[in-house]
Amino acid sequence: MKGKTILRRAWFGLLLILATAVGLLAQNGQNPFELKPRLSKEEAAAPVQADTNTSNPFEIVAPPSSGAEAVSIEPSAEGDPGQAMVSSSSEARYRRFLFTIVIQLFLLLTILFTLFRSIPARAYRAFLNDNMLSQLHREQGSIVSIPYFLFYLFFFFNGGFFLFLLSWHYGIPIAERHWVSFALLTGGLAGIFAAKHLLLKVLEAVLPVQKELRVYSFTIIIFSIVLGFLLMPFNLLIAYGPADAVSGVIVLAFTMLGLVFAFRFVRGVFIAGRFVALHLFHFLLYICTVEIAPALIVAKVVYMAANSS
Repeated sequence: MKGKTILRRAWFGLLLILATAVGLLAQNGQNPFELKPRLSKEEAAAPVQADTNTSNPFEIVAPPSSGAEAVSIEPSAEGDPGQAMVSSSSEARYRRFLFTIVIQLFLLLTILFTLFRSIPARAYRAFLNDNMLSQLHREQGSIVSIPYFLFYLFFFFNGGFFLFLLSWHYGIPIAERHWVSFALLTGGLAGIFAAKHLLLKVLEAVLPVQKELRVYSFTIIIFSIVLGFLLMPFNLLIAYGPADAVSGVIVLAFTMLGLVFAFRFVRGVFIAGRFVALHLFHFLLYICTVEIAPALIVAKVVYMAANSS
């Protein structure tokens, strides 16, 4: 037992000596478990540059700022987008104005037909028949009644709308706002007819043909009422018809206007028939100053405005 104990102590001492020797050798040698940096101190201190040759599919690459490959943000030659936006806004405002005016005209016409439903039929018969016109004039007297006056106003609104459509189609500037242009054209048309009626009143006081002049003044009112009805479909076609058909519709409208005014002129000649032979010079003077001259002046003004625009 004593010999085994000595032997164990001897082996333990030998193992301790070997472990101490290995530890001393390990301090002077390389540690297999030591972590060594892959870069040297100089390489670690140098600034790291990004690799621009990598093909990262998620990398956002800025476009070149100059050169042939640069993307131009200037407007193309086809047109300025801002100008196109302004034109689109102007067209939208014009369409809204058309819709508002058409609705109001139809509403006014509906009210007039509801309140005075017999007036349109009687005006149409007087438009075709001279005897019916004379009968209506005797019923009205020297001052036209309110129903005929209201239908006469409807003609001015409808005629002003027709002139507004013509000014927009031919690019004739009237005013910046559509409502102002419509009001000016309607007021101008009403002013022309008011001046004609005033001139006829002056002639009544000067010439001994009071009855015939009053009949002719009432004839202007009747023909204008019928003309207000005839202008409605032409206004709708010009406002909402196909663009390539607007010019043809305008030609038809002017043809209709010419026929109506020619028919009114013939009726006026028949009204003043017994005075034409005796006062031919005065009759021709009236025709030139009251009927022809205003039409030529208006046509000249429209022509000059169209050329200036």
